[in-house]
Amino acid sequence: MTIFSVFTQLNQAYLLVDLSDWSIPVVNARAANMLRQTEKTLESSDLWCSRLKPLLQAGMSESDLVFHIDSALYQARCSEIVAEEQRFLAINLIPFLSSSSHQRDVFALLDNLGAYVYCKDVNYNYTYANRQVCDLFGYPLEEVIGQSDARFFGADTAKALVEGSDCYVIEDGEVIEKEEINYVPGLGEYRHYLTVKKPLHNEHGEIIGLFGISTDVTELKVAERRLRDSETKLSTILDNVGAYVYIKDSERRFRYINKKTEELFGLSSDKILGMNNYELLGDIQGEEFDRTDRQVFEAGTRMACIETFNAGDDTYYYWSVKIPLENDSGEIDQYIGMSMDITEQKKLEYQVREANRALKEKVREISHLRDELHDQAIRDALTGLYNRRFMEDKVEQTFDDRRAGACTLMMIDVDHFKKVNDELGHKKGDQVLQLLATLMQDECRVEDMVCRYGGEEFLILLPATDIHVAFRKAEWIRKRYEVLVAETYPEAAGSTISIGLASAPDHGADFSSVYHCADEALYGAKSKGRNCSVMAHI
Repeated sequence: MTIFSVFTQLNQAYLLVDLSDWSIPVVNARAANMLRQTEKTLESSDLWCSRLKPLLQAGMSESDLVFHIDSALYQARCSEIVAEEQRFLAINLIPFLSSSSHQRDVFALLDNLGAYVYCKDVNYNYTYANRQVCDLFGYPLEEVIGQSDARFFGADTAKALVEGSDCYVIEDGEVIEKEEINYVPGLGEYRHYLTVKKPLHNEHGEIIGLFGISTDVTELKVAERRLRDSETKLSTILDNVGAYVYIKDSERRFRYINKKTEELFGLSSDKILGMNNYELLGDIQGEEFDRTDRQVFEAGTRMACIETFNAGDDTYYYWSVKIPLENDSGEIDQYIGMSMDITEQKKLEYQVREANRALKEKVREISHLRDELHDQAIRDALTGLYNRRFMEDKVEQTFDDRRAGACTLMMIDVDHFKKVNDELGHKKGDQVLQLLATLMQDECRVEDMVCRYGGEEFLILLPATDIHVAFRKAEWIRKRYEVLVAETYPEAAGSTISIGLASAPDHGADFSSVYHCADEALYGAKSKGRNCSVMAHI
């Protein structure tokens, strides 16, 4: 029995290759069924000419290889034999998976995994690549199998991959997990890959290649770099703003502080982070800040307030804004706070308040002095009645505003006042005049104008008052004066007054005319013996 007939009858799938000319004298029935090829068709097929034969000629006959046919993986176990002084290569074909449906499912899964999945033999040539790998390389699977990374990445990158990871997997059996940065000529750029590589073993435990999964994390790396850049920029900004910026969690523990906050407490962030208000500031001062912190988490809304910080004899004031932050679940588990030192502003506010208080006091004093000066300008110093100047300034206005109504003028004079001064003294005379002034003010209306016109002479202007009504008031004042002066100053008992009355329009349309008539009426009262009231004649 020849060697050809032996291999033809084997139940296992075998190829027999003549190493002298690389012809295929035997493809047994099991192998033909598996490959869907005969001796004649296999020798001219692309599978043999472009894939298996080049691998075997490159030295793969010294070890097992894995190859791919119609979405199925096969392992080829190679053994060199000599028969009838000829060298042959016996190749045992073994499916990686026993069920073609399972194979299709596995390959479909690998093609849709969203990662680059591949296998390499011990010579670092590809024996399998999923769809993502083929798309990356820009070649169909048939042209990827049997090729090394030099074909797709270039010699330098291929060498780096072998020396950086593949050799440790195949030669030492290590499992490699690392990040790889490879230049992809087809894309014209460097890509970042998170890669896991594990050794493949045969049933004898011998390493026959490696299995790898690589995930393209380039966009993630770009996002991470942008995030780092943003965080760096944000940190730079926060470290240079004129405010204390910090983040606290729901337990009111510091999770972030900027440089200015470090300077405030005189501690580095490494020491402050994780501390709460009480641990950092003590019970009393800690409660001051913890109270407002709790309100942020309880209310769940932005909060603005003034906080105080006591350091020895000094008190510092801070305007604080605290904004709650939600986590992915919508729960408020942190807040960001910004506090500005407003101590100088508070001092200025206090100084301004004190200045305003002092200013208001000065304004009150000035207003009081102004009122006093005004009173002094319009009132008689002895009696407090309006003086002659004020009377003459205002009286014409009263006459103009009377609107055809009567306006009566009383002229009052103290009888024999010189005698009172001479006999009782000027002080007593002043007291008598003050008594008369008080009496006239008490008996007159608010709108009446009572005036000391000079010496012991007084005027009372009664707007909208008929002369006869005014006469009755004059008589009441005259009689009341005589009684009061006797009761108050017995030594001046007998002092009396005389009154002359005139009115507009009966005695004139202006003050001068009415005053002249009232003066004549007063003279008439004096002529009648004094101590009486006389109305001017029409």
